[in-house]
Amino acid sequence: MTIFEGPATSAPGLSVLETVVTFLIIPTALFVVISVLTYAGTSTRQKKTSSVITEIE
Repeated sequence: MTIFEGPATSAPGLSVLETVVTFLIIPTALFVVISVLTYAGTSTRQKKTSSVITEIE
């Protein structure tokens, strides 16, 4: 800082609700969405049980 700059002014703070939403709810929701999409894209699909029509023993 130089001596020619004005005094620092403080910005209004966040409310408790804004803080909780910004730093807790949004990151948690993003984590859950990314986890579900990753699981859905990489999960192994189980083979259906064969029926008498599609398979001869």
